[in-house]
This record gives sequence, C-alpha cells and structure tokens, in this order.
Amino acid sequence: MCCDTYMKSPPSDVSADRFGGVTLHHAVSVIPASSWTKSHFSGRAHTDCLLNNLCEVFNSKIEDARDQPIITCLEYIREYLMKRLGVVQAAINKCETLLTPTATQLFEVIKKEAARYVAQYNGAGKYQVGCPWQDQYVVDLNDRSCTCRNWEITGMPCKHAVAAIWDRTANSEDSSPVEEYVHPCYRTTTWRVMYFNKIDPINGRSLWPKSESPYTLLPPKHHKQVGRPKKRGRGVLMRPGVKPQI
Repeated sequence: MCCDTYMKSPPSDVSADRFGGVTLHHAVSVIPASSWTKSHFSGRAHTDCLLNNLCEVFNSKIEDARDQPIITCLEYIREYLMKRLGVVQAAINKCETLLTPTATQLFEVIKKEAARYVAQYNGAGKYQVGCPWQDQYVVDLNDRSCTCRNWEITGMPCKHAVAAIWDRTANSEDSSPVEEYVHPCYRTTTWRVMYFNKIDPINGRSLWPKSESPYTLLPPKHHKQVGRPKKRGRGVLMRPGVKPQI
C-alpha cells in the first residue's frame, strides 16, 4: 500500500496480513496516512521518497569529526561544505541542459516508457492514455495532473502525461518541449540559484583576535567510563601498554 501513488482503498481497510501481523497493522493504523503511504502524499515536497537518507549522509560525513572538540568539529564541517559547494558549482558550470543531470536521466527513462502508450484527446484538455496491457489513466494537461498521481507527487510528468503531451505537440496545439512541463525545482536555473551563496575561507588560529574575557575555559575533567573498554579495528581491545594487533 505504501508503494501505490493512487488510493485503491482507505488505509484502514487494508488487511493485517499485508503488514505482517496484527501488531504492526495496529501500529501503522494510528499514524496519519500522509506520513507513510504515497497515495496520501500532498505533493508539496515534489518527491515520492520516504527515507531519512539526508540524516544518514550527514552523519557519515561528520563521522571523523563527531568525537573532536567543538571548534575542531565545526571547522571540519565548514571546510567540507566549502569544498562541496565548489565541486557542485563546477558541475553546474558544465551543465547546459534545461534540467539538471539527475533530472534529465530520470526523465529519459520516463520518456522511454511513454513511447508504449497511446493518448486519445477529448477536446477539452483531457486525454485518455492507455496501452495494450489494460494500463489506462486520465491526464488533464490544464491542471497538470494524472490519475496515477505521480505527476502531482513528484512534479515530473509521468509516462502517461508525456504521451499526452506528445499527442498535443503532434497536433500543433502546443509546440513547447515536454521538459517545459517539469516543475522548476528540477531545472538548472533553480540549481544554480540554490548554490549561488558560498562559504568564505578564514584565516588560521594564529591570526584570530585574542579574547578579552578575563576567564579561562578549562577542559572538562576526564573520568573513566563504566564497562569494558571500546574495541578498535577488528575486535582488538584498547588497553594501556598493549599494542593493537591488526
């Protein structure tokens, strides 16, 4: 159910067997459907992903800095972001397409799938799009929507919408390229605006201004942690006077 972009049945009517048992079904049923099933996504975020990859990537990038003092940790993050913005800016300068490279790659897959569909115009901006495999949907180009809801959720025309746009172009009603129907968030111009601001480099500690505070900040007192010492490498215990064997 969480993979469907259109609503076949209310989430509360889905049997417990599809969720792996009564306990899991009850746990999911008390959560708003808009938080876990694509059929109830609003489309405000223009994505159909339901992951926490952003947090996981951030944690992996600062893994070497998390155990450092606060200033060292912040300096590590600042330098990483400064270099990252420079790398992305170099990629933006090379991009000459209307859409970003990733969006272009995804949209090419959609266009390849759209070639198998046939669109029939009703004379009022709506199309009946189908294929021999009984896969049939209604596309409204005026509202930029499709009954599969992929267009509304992701902001990128689905394969049914692309087939309808091609039919409109073939009948000389609109000569705009199909990429013009993609939401502006996927365009190179938006990508360039988002990475316009940069992080400036700073001088080293020897050039930092001296603090005029009369107080001296001391490091916290060290105390031995409870439990066994942490392992390092391949299961080697870190003990005083013992060299790790790797």
